[in-house]
Amino acid sequence: MRVVFFLFLSIFFSSQLRAQFLVDTLLTKQKLIETFMGEGVSIFNIKIHGSESSSGYFRLDSNTFPMDEGIVISTGRVSAMTGQNTRPNMTTSMKESQGSDADLARMVSRQIFNVTVIEFDFVPLYDSLFFDYVFASEEYPEYVGSPFNDVFCLLITGPNFPKPVNLARIGKPSKTVMINSVNQKKNKQYFIPNHKFKPTAKTPYTIEYDGFTTMLTASCIVTRGKMHHIKIAIGNVNDFSYDSGVFLRAGSFGSRGGGKSRFILPFDFDSHLIKETYNNLFDSLADVMKANPSWKLSILGHTDSLGSQEYNEELSYARAKEVADKLLAAGVNSKQIFIKGYGYKHPLSKNDSEEGRQRNRRVEMVIIKRS
Repeated sequence: MRVVFFLFLSIFFSSQLRAQFLVDTLLTKQKLIETFMGEGVSIFNIKIHGSESSSGYFRLDSNTFPMDEGIVISTGRVSAMTGQNTRPNMTTSMKESQGSDADLARMVSRQIFNVTVIEFDFVPLYDSLFFDYVFASEEYPEYVGSPFNDVFCLLITGPNFPKPVNLARIGKPSKTVMINSVNQKKNKQYFIPNHKFKPTAKTPYTIEYDGFTTMLTASCIVTRGKMHHIKIAIGNVNDFSYDSGVFLRAGSFGSRGGGKSRFILPFDFDSHLIKETYNNLFDSLADVMKANPSWKLSILGHTDSLGSQEYNEELSYARAKEVADKLLAAGVNSKQIFIKGYGYKHPLSKNDSEEGRQRNRRVEMVIIKRS
């Protein structure tokens, strides 16, 4: 099916393929969201607001951008983002997308224009939600710190969230991801510059935006089998100029776990460090544990099979302890937590491929509910 799909795109949208960057704005909303959907979720009631040209499917056959396939929404025309950066002020805003959004306006207390929104209901199979995203903008770098701070949100509502909670947060203390919080000065480890102002200069990335974040992960605790709502929106702040966009990685919107109240957190090779993009997961898990002081939480570390069992037991325990320390710092009682490192004794997948080894580099968190 996917081979046929890509062939169709190649025939009908070859005019938009620049430097191996393809954009398709003609998919139905159902097909578009199916691109984003991963495992463990069912999706309903899809709505897309904004110009037909401000959202679409993208595919990038290159290693010069944090993700290679997914969907994108923009304050302008998504087709304008393809190709190497040739101008510092790309503006393709359209009159038909000049609407505002109350949620975005509240976040920055300013006027919002050129809004594009994707929203839908979903039911998770397990108790955790994850998805990957990148924020990009032409406002970088010259408007960092200014009132022209284009904004986006990843708002979730559901049984654990009677009021909308924005999952696009990063740093210590946690702040909303936007131009003024992730840039060449603040949280710069999550920022990739792509700006130039001389037409003859070369840029390393096959995308027009002047700057963008690394691939970030939104995560939170959800209630298995219950209806939730997600709203992904972006808008210009204070003017109609300079495009910004949000990229959502294909297949990343999913619910993880092996059963009820079991969560899986991935780790990089030979590392016990937790990425800050998972802070929302720990905040919501800590709230659940503090609200139920009789519950226990087993934190179980695992590794791939590279290296000795002794070394991997130490690494797996370090991973579990890192998770426990996060929860303790968030106020969870130490008597509720059990830590164990298993090394490579309990793999989820075979260790004969990099994909399998990556699945095995993990910490599993299992809630034991007691009255």
